[in-house]
Amino acid sequence: MKDNRASKRFSVIVFALTACMMIFAWGHSCFPANLSSMESNWVVNLFWKFFRLFGAQEAPDEQLIRKLAHYSEYTAIGALMLSCAYSRDRFRPHRFLAYVLGAGLLTAVIDETIQLFVEGRAGMIADVWIDFGGVVTGTLIMLGFYAVVRSRKKKKGDKNG
Repeated sequence: MKDNRASKRFSVIVFALTACMMIFAWGHSCFPANLSSMESNWVVNLFWKFFRLFGAQEAPDEQLIRKLAHYSEYTAIGALMLSCAYSRDRFRPHRFLAYVLGAGLLTAVIDETIQLFVEGRAGMIADVWIDFGGVVTGTLIMLGFYAVVRSRKKKKGDKNG
């Protein structure tokens, strides 16, 4: 019988990366509004320089950049959480879908709750949904990725068998 689990090394790496991403997200939620805004402005200016190369006439909206950053951050968290599930069962990581999505939603709720206690910040339900949308996106991307990997391995095995 084949072992359904990924290698120990893979498991340790994806669990550690997932924890690091969660700490990164929660750590940024601890920044007071003025520091968070400074960081966002730095990113907006970076995007502005890039967009000007293509003829853009006005800077991107700071709020939009902030929302996209959250969405991207949580897409990575969702992808990593699904990879943790894959490390437990390479053939059926979808068995853990409810756990992955539940943990992703909880991570987003904790993130926004932290902001309720930080000077100048506010936890917002809309941001929880944006974050959770990122988790869902990352999860779906990795489900597709692992399905392709599995089908390629299966085809390769059929040719060699």
